[in-house]
Amino acid sequence: MFGKSHHITVMPARGGRKVQYVCSCGARGWETDSRSHARQMGNDHIAKAKAK
Repeated sequence: MFGKSHHITVMPARGGRKVQYVCSCGARGWETDSRSHARQMGNDHIAKAKAK
C-alpha cells in the first residue's frame, strides 16, 4: 500500500490554480499558491516521517 520511501513532487492541485506536494508514500499536502511553500511542506513531511 504505502511505501517507506519519501520523494516529493510539487504539482498542480485540482482545478489547476494552486499547487500541492504529493509524496511517493501517498501523502498529499494542503493546496497553496506558492510552489516554494508546497516544497517546504513536503520537506517537513519527510522530516516528520524520518523522526518516527
